[in-house]
Amino acid sequence: MSVPDVLDIIIVEGGSTDETWDQAVKLAAKNPERIRAIKQSGKGKFDAVQLGASVARFYFLLIWDADGTVPLECTKKVIRHALTTGLPTIGDRLRGEIEPDAMRFANWIGNWVFAILWSPILGIKPTDMLCGTKIVPTAIVNEIPKWLLKLDPYGDFALMATTRYKSYPITPIVVDYKARTYGSTNIHRWSGGFRLLYTTFRVYFWFLFGKKRK
Repeated sequence: MSVPDVLDIIIVEGGSTDETWDQAVKLAAKNPERIRAIKQSGKGKFDAVQLGASVARFYFLLIWDADGTVPLECTKKVIRHALTTGLPTIGDRLRGEIEPDAMRFANWIGNWVFAILWSPILGIKPTDMLCGTKIVPTAIVNEIPKWLLKLDPYGDFALMATTRYKSYPITPIVVDYKARTYGSTNIHRWSGGFRLLYTTFRVYFWFLFGKKRK
């Protein structure tokens, strides 16, 4: 299925051991005006996001994970909302239908804890912070403080914190969450969770004292 509203597709390949790169090149060759394939020189998902943002052509940037766990129809809802309102938009898996085995119970609890902790920062009801489907102004990706990027192991918190710090309102859209059918996650549940908790506390400090210095 196609998404007509997406006019610039950037496939960032980060050292896959399957045929991902070959398939990306084939797709780009079929529609070079709309699709580009780029090899990632760094590591990690957010490094890939930054690379894509550096060559993106439009105001909004959609981050779309390759694992397909958020259904296309749900992603379309997020896109339509962002384009209609002009606001940064994030997917909220916590209020959608979660397929069995899609999210471990410990992850579900942890996601709710972070949703509650981040609610005062975002100024909205507790919302899923770690959903891979997000739409933000492209320029925001390049405005994230380096110290914050070093703290955040995945980039989600750094991106949302900077978007909010720049006074953009953020709106959640409920999405469903499907079990992964291909590949394996690179997330380290416990060590990553503790780093995210530390990142959260540092963001509170940044908002409390950084805003006062302005």
